[in-house]
Amino acid sequence: MNGDVYYTMVLLFKSAGAALIMGAAGYFAMNMSRTMERRNLELRKLYSILLQLKSEIQYMYNPLPDCFRKIAVYAKEPFSAWLLTLSERMEKNGDSSFGEIWQKGIAQLYDQSALKTEDIEPLKELSDKLGSMDVEIQVKAIDYTLLQIERNRTILQSELSQKKKVIATLSMFGGFMTLILLL
Repeated sequence: MNGDVYYTMVLLFKSAGAALIMGAAGYFAMNMSRTMERRNLELRKLYSILLQLKSEIQYMYNPLPDCFRKIAVYAKEPFSAWLLTLSERMEKNGDSSFGEIWQKGIAQLYDQSALKTEDIEPLKELSDKLGSMDVEIQVKAIDYTLLQIERNRTILQSELSQKKKVIATLSMFGGFMTLILLL
């Protein structure tokens, strides 16, 4: 009788372990898919923010701190905090150049968002052009950045469903391989 209880307990623990391993593999796949979806959404939001910035500069002739503050009101996290920080730094730091403030702001955005390095690179190029006296140069620089961001978003969108399937397949395969090794 004791042998039957022992084997039942072993079977129960192995089943619970198998369920935990497969659950962890599924959670990993779901989390990776959610991160890719978040990146896609944030690229769309960033595109929209840059369009608003372009119109503020081109048609309203507002200074950059005012533009950032206005756009931050309608932007969602992490962009609202990023824009407000940029505005505050520009108003407080008379010693720093716009390029330095912009680079620090981009580093902050990279840390707080799901954007990757290739998504942030076009923004780094704006540090030389934004804040100049010539509105046309600023608008053309923003247009070029918008093209690059849209290209990145289009590539991500086309690969999104395929990458989700690959991640799900590989994580489940990894879960099954772990089960085989442990059982």
